[in-house]
Amino acid sequence: MRFFEFKQTTNTSILNEGARIDHAEDIVFWEGSKGAARALESLRSVETGGHTDVTIKWDGSPAIIFGRNEAGEFILTDKSGFAAVGYDGKAKTPDQLQDMFLNRSGGKNRSKPGYVKFANNMKSVFKAYRDALPEDFEGYFKGDLLFFNTPPVNADGYFEFKPNIVTYQVKQDSELGRQIAASTTGVVVHRILDEKGTEGPITLELNDFFQGDDVFVFPPQTVQKGAIVNNESVDKLKQIISKHGPALDILLDQNKLAEMKMVDFPKILYAYTNSKVDTGLSGLGADFFKWLPGSKVSGVKQKKILEHVQSNKAGWEGLWQIVSSIMAVKDNIIQQFDNHDQDVKQSIPGHTERGGEGYVLAHPEGDIKLVPRETFSKANRAVKRD
Repeated sequence: MRFFEFKQTTNTSILNEGARIDHAEDIVFWEGSKGAARALESLRSVETGGHTDVTIKWDGSPAIIFGRNEAGEFILTDKSGFAAVGYDGKAKTPDQLQDMFLNRSGGKNRSKPGYVKFANNMKSVFKAYRDALPEDFEGYFKGDLLFFNTPPVNADGYFEFKPNIVTYQVKQDSELGRQIAASTTGVVVHRILDEKGTEGPITLELNDFFQGDDVFVFPPQTVQKGAIVNNESVDKLKQIISKHGPALDILLDQNKLAEMKMVDFPKILYAYTNSKVDTGLSGLGADFFKWLPGSKVSGVKQKKILEHVQSNKAGWEGLWQIVSSIMAVKDNIIQQFDNHDQDVKQSIPGHTERGGEGYVLAHPEGDIKLVPRETFSKANRAVKRD
């Protein structure tokens, strides 16, 4: 058996989602003024060739894990099944996979037509994924399904599929379209796992690795055209970072936060920002202390946060000016990418403008998410899931 080795920089597990990719504006919470500068320079780069480092962020579902164990047995499951303790969730046959899904929620899923259809679809693709994986490979891939069956072609000549929130249209006569046409099921793969669920990055060429055409492993789909960055907005943002950076770094100083037993302060800021997706992202920071009492933050810590912010008002005000400004520059770039004439078009039902989950900008210090929170994040948070 052969297992693809990966260099592990941290002990990440499927139980904690592995490596996190931050929104461009959220980098500030963890990296302060240095992160703000990194986000700014990364966004500016898309005008000068940096768009070749930007790829589509596919909104696939369900998340699957598939591979072979040490005995060479093929397994197809999901995250919950892979990490299951009370039952064997590492399905080795199509029937086992189907039963695993239907037996969840105490068997209540068997009475839900939509869930029964989903379980049947998972059963139907088991053989395709098993046959696509070399028999001498040991290990697992984690990814998101994009379609169970070859998507239909719409009247405009685009393959159309909607795996989750976003509807995708792929030009039939593009290279990507030709590969979709030859396939039965499609998946985007993110990480490689070992038997314990430890994750690592993928560095092999997946389309040369998998066998046959039935399973199409989507390659990174690079943005085909750059964006024009608003120099006035960028210059203004640069001035804000320069002016408020020192105070911002005092506000977010990890040593100080550790002394106050507030090392999770950045996570609290992130949770607040995410909550604003539901009510509108304007006026970020202004209603933080109205939100805080209803959060999961303890009363003792709420008092500490209030005292910390009152002692660092300049850093607090600067933080939200920087975050809002980065978001504005980012959203403008996303809108340009969405409106370009590309092989892949994205849309969210209920929205007249083009756009999907967004993009990922590769960066040596950590990849950056360019996700439109006003549209995709809001739509995603609004979905009621079983």
